[in-house]
Amino acid sequence: MRDSHRAEAERLLVRAVEEEVRRSGGRTDAAALMARGRAALDSLVADAGEEYAAYVQALDAMDAGQQPLSQRFSKATMGTPLLVTGIAAAAAFCADVALGTAAGPALGAGAVVAVAGAATTVAKVTASHWPAAHRKAGALGQPGGPEQLRLQWLAALEVRGIRPFLDQQRILTASSRAPKKKAATVVPQLRGGDRSAAARTRSLLGQSFSHLPAPDGPFAGRRAELAQIARWVHAARASTETKPTVVVLHGEPGSGRTTLAVRAAHELKDQFRGACVVDLRSDVTGENPLPTRDALLHLLNRLGAPREQLLFRDGVSPGREGSKAWGRSSAEQQVRRLGELYHQHLTGTPVTVVLDDAGDPAQVRMLIPERSDSLVLVTARAPLDLPADIPAWVHQLPVGPLDAAGAEELLRASAEEQELGPYDSQSTDTITELCGGLPLALRVAGSSLGARTRSSLATDLAVYGPVAPVERTLWLRYTDQSEQARRLLRRLALAGRASLGAA
Repeated sequence: MRDSHRAEAERLLVRAVEEEVRRSGGRTDAAALMARGRAALDSLVADAGEEYAAYVQALDAMDAGQQPLSQRFSKATMGTPLLVTGIAAAAAFCADVALGTAAGPALGAGAVVAVAGAATTVAKVTASHWPAAHRKAGALGQPGGPEQLRLQWLAALEVRGIRPFLDQQRILTASSRAPKKKAATVVPQLRGGDRSAAARTRSLLGQSFSHLPAPDGPFAGRRAELAQIARWVHAARASTETKPTVVVLHGEPGSGRTTLAVRAAHELKDQFRGACVVDLRSDVTGENPLPTRDALLHLLNRLGAPREQLLFRDGVSPGREGSKAWGRSSAEQQVRRLGELYHQHLTGTPVTVVLDDAGDPAQVRMLIPERSDSLVLVTARAPLDLPADIPAWVHQLPVGPLDAAGAEELLRASAEEQELGPYDSQSTDTITELCGGLPLALRVAGSSLGARTRSSLATDLAVYGPVAPVERTLWLRYTDQSEQARRLLRRLALAGRASLGAA
């Protein structure tokens, strides 16, 4: 690293250490912390190596196309213009002598030509240098210019290098000063702004549970899966490592993956400080998958991240020094910085994140908070092959068709009216088979009970031939409606198809 750049990195480290000392109420030894930071500076800078390489490359590219004023007046540059000026002066002297002018006036005329030529050459070189210097100064702050890349490097150094280092030092200091008695625990005194920000984050995290879908409606046949998720969470908490628990709930559409994930988020609410659901839309016909940038913004907003750090505008964004690098950055850079802010914001904060309808393992990898005991519930059609280097406890949980007992429980719970006639086990097995054991299809079919017996329900479901289970039950409910209601449903279907075509 260049000496001038090392000085900039040290200044950033000094400011971060001063902030850490103020945050701790003066209990942190600033000199010792600064000495450890300087000793580890090379490794901290390496965490922002990509941004630093881009910054140095931009500086070298700009310097390669520019010459200092002193170099423009070098012998190699000025030799030819001065030679031409000398030849012009000699030619003027010889011409005057040939025309009969005395030697003195002829020599004066040659000197005038030499001085005028030299002055013109100097003026031309100087005039060509200053516009180039102004263009260089203007290019520094342009998108992708050295000044913006410098700010991006400093921001990456602070987020990925200095802040994790200070967090680690804080933990080491706390463990070395562990009090013998619980009553003697020292609580750091936060400043007014820090206290209000922390209170706002706690409030938003607490409110995030109210944004989860309500666990309404019948739920049956998935108690074993719920218990398994709870066991994995408790096992992760009992471990000495701080890593999130990732559970991939995979099954065909209608198997109740999302319902199970939301129910687990509610059941395990006491284990976590916040929760959020993100619909990634990876398998929705007619819609594009949700971009990772939008998913990160949604998670950060729901989980209490400071709003001023999430603004994207041309030019300079508000917030701390280093956040200037957010302006005019590319989509990839914005996703990378949002990911850094997301992981930093959730460090040590256990939350539940439901990633619904996922299909891209790389996107899921980006949305897993790495440094907390969080629970990440991923719903997908098939098992997701997540990267092997992911710092998390990863489990695959198949969500298949319900067994006979679960199907019977769900049918009974879904009936809108009291069923007619005695229990019919054979018809129940037929209904379960026609519904494929899928909870969604069973719930829709169960809503038709009461108005008909199970025998008649099985007969009506079989009329529709070899179609998908969910489609079969929806057709049955459609035929149960009045003509006016069916006409309205057809119009809604046409309107939805038209909107998809326009999109």
